[in-house]
Order: sequence, then C-alpha cells, then structure tokens
Amino acid sequence: MTDAPSHLDSCITEVWELLERIGHETTDSPGITRAAWSRNEELAADLVRAFARRHGLQVLNDAFGNIQFLLPGVDPETPCVTTGSHLDSVPHGGNYDGLAGVAAGLAVLAAANAGPADRARPFRAVAMRCEESPWFGTAYLGSRLMLGLSTLDEIGDLVRSDSGKSLRQHIQNLGYPRTDGAAAPVLNSALVTSFLELHIEQGPLLEADGVPVGIATAVRGNVRFPDARCIGAYGHSAALPRRFRQDAVLAVAELALGLDGYWKDRIAQGDEDFVFTLGKFSTDAVQHAMTKVAGDVRFSLNIGAAVKTSLDEARTLLFDLIKGIENDRGVTFELGREVGTTPTRMDPALIALIEDGAGALGIATRRMPTVGHDAAMFVRAGIPSAVMLVRNANGSHNSDEALDREDFAGGVRVLGRAMHRLANAR
Repeated sequence: MTDAPSHLDSCITEVWELLERIGHETTDSPGITRAAWSRNEELAADLVRAFARRHGLQVLNDAFGNIQFLLPGVDPETPCVTTGSHLDSVPHGGNYDGLAGVAAGLAVLAAANAGPADRARPFRAVAMRCEESPWFGTAYLGSRLMLGLSTLDEIGDLVRSDSGKSLRQHIQNLGYPRTDGAAAPVLNSALVTSFLELHIEQGPLLEADGVPVGIATAVRGNVRFPDARCIGAYGHSAALPRRFRQDAVLAVAELALGLDGYWKDRIAQGDEDFVFTLGKFSTDAVQHAMTKVAGDVRFSLNIGAAVKTSLDEARTLLFDLIKGIENDRGVTFELGREVGTTPTRMDPALIALIEDGAGALGIATRRMPTVGHDAAMFVRAGIPSAVMLVRNANGSHNSDEALDREDFAGGVRVLGRAMHRLANAR
C-alpha cells in the first residue's frame, strides 16, 4: 500500500493548468463570476468533465448537474472514499474558492488511475453546483440535491437574484436531467464512507501565521436575513431636530455598532466564536438626497458562530437590540426571510488522520473553525467529514484571491495521502 500514487505531482501540474484555464474563461472583471446554473458554471463543468475523460475516469451527471467521477470499472453504487467541492463563485469573486477542491479531487483520482490498484476501497470525486448563497438566497443547494437532503419540489421555485428565473428553470435550461450516459446515484452514508473537502482558507490566519494548511474543527453555523429593511421617516436635513428624527441610516448603524460591541466583548473574554457582516447596506436611490433624512434602508445581516449556544445567544441579542432601537428612534425593522444553518463539528478521527499525514509530509498545520462548506451537508447526511484549508493570500469572496501553486500542491499531497489511508483502513 502507498499513501499517494507516484503520478500525483504530474497530475497536480495538469489540474493547475485546468484551474487557470477555467479562471481565464470565466473572467468577469473585476474577478470571476460563475453564477449557479449559469453558462459560466456550465463551462467550468464541461472543462472538468473533459479533463476527467482524458484521464480515463467515469463521468456521471445527476439530475441537477452535479458531477461524480469514478475510476474505470467501479460500480457507482459502491461505497467510496469521496472528495470534492463546488464549481460556482460569488459575483466578481476569485477563481479558487470551491474550484480548487474540485481540481484537487481530479488530481488524486487521475493519479490513482495511472498508478497501481493498491486500494481496498475505491475513490469518488464530486463537483457540486451552487454552494454560494448570493444566487438563490441560501447555500449548499447543489449538495443538498445531490445528497437527497432537499428535493426540487421543495426548492425549485427559488429565484436567482440576477436573472429573476427559478432554480427549476435554470436547471432545465442547461439540459438536466441528461439522457446521455449513466445517471449518478443519489449519495448517502451507504455510498460515501468518508468525505474530505479541500478548500482555500477564506480569511487571513494561515497567511499571517506562516502555516500552509489548516484543518477545520467545525463549520460555523449562521443566522441570515438576506433582505432586511429599516423604515423610518424622510425629513429635512437641517430643519428636523434630533428628537423628531426617525433616521433609518442611524438606526441600522446603531444596530451594527451594538453587534460590534458584543463582538469586542466576546474577544475580551477570550472567546472569538462570533462573526457578523452587513454585506448590503443602501438607502433608496430614488428618494435619497444629501439634504434628506433617510427614511428607508435595505440591508443584509449574516451572523455566524461555531457553537450553537453562541449562535442562539447572538440571535437573542439581535432582537433585543432591535427592540431598543425601535423604541428610541421611532423606526421599524422588517428583517424578512430568515435562513441559516446549524454549526457542524468535523470528524475528530479524520482531523487526526489529516494532521498526522501532513506531519509525515513535513507540512505544518493548525486547527481552526471555518466558514460554510459543502462538507456540512455531508455531515448532515450522516457521513464522517473533514475540511482541509489551504493558505490563500487576500482571503476570498473578492477578486484578489491569490492561491500559491506550491501551497495548492502541498494541500493535494495531504489530501491524496489521507484518501489512500482511508481507502485501506480496516
């Protein structure tokens, strides 16, 4: 038994070229845009399918456009050690968020196919649709469909933010389900013995600490309000005394500062298990003016934590803050639709396996919580899962992602070693 096939390095070189080509083909200055179930996401899917076929892998599409890759001759209903990630990006994001994990899985399988058949259990790689939430207002749609956690009847009427078309329409417009070739099975804990996801780190910690690989202890859960609103009253900027103002901008700003103060207090107490973001914040472009008190603000709110009690506490604080601000400022908050996920712990045995394997390769690691990844859905499906984070300058969800080729190569080697050890575990 070998921990990784000797052909892996050459396959890493090839998938790096694949990454760069997909990035070039899906450029949307600034950055990259691969909207869920869009032409660009489908272009990426076509390129990874073509790569897999050139390397002799089986390529199976499910009814929703998710892709499964298997070694030749492996029955799709066979339990497999599985890896992969997502194809889509946020609007004007970077090239590597998600796609690096798809490429890493292809490298491991292509190398395994070129090397000796020394595995007791086969491999599977997956390329999933729509992990990112901006497109349909909620995350993990592709993996939820692939794992049977959601059905198209349940979520098919969700509307994509940029097109106004439903999820069902977008899937059908791309020609899914396809009639050519074998269909991919719905994955579950009987078919996936373990799931390992390689992903770029999306924050600055690994870069700042000089550590090339992180190992996720948990995927943060979240409470999200994609389309929140604060309604006050418009007024004259110079004529309206403070006590008469119902200023929606100051109300939302006060809410943000209240949450930020809570965050600072948590850090001061040695607990950093909390984040929040107002990713959208805008006055009404039709009515706003320099000389008007703003009477209407639209915003989004995203609160995250890796422990459920922390998330529940933050949610309670949010509503307490809102009540106080409404009473003080005479405004009304309409938070709208609430979506979210529960925090998800990664498998301790897999964490230790990855950590030990990286150490054997001379690659330093650190344990850390991470943000939302498809691996959380595999855990929900009862599948032992882990997430490896590869150092990435400038974070993610921006056009300046800067994954270093050697860091990527090191991450793929750690992934390959872990998968081979799992494939031969008794």
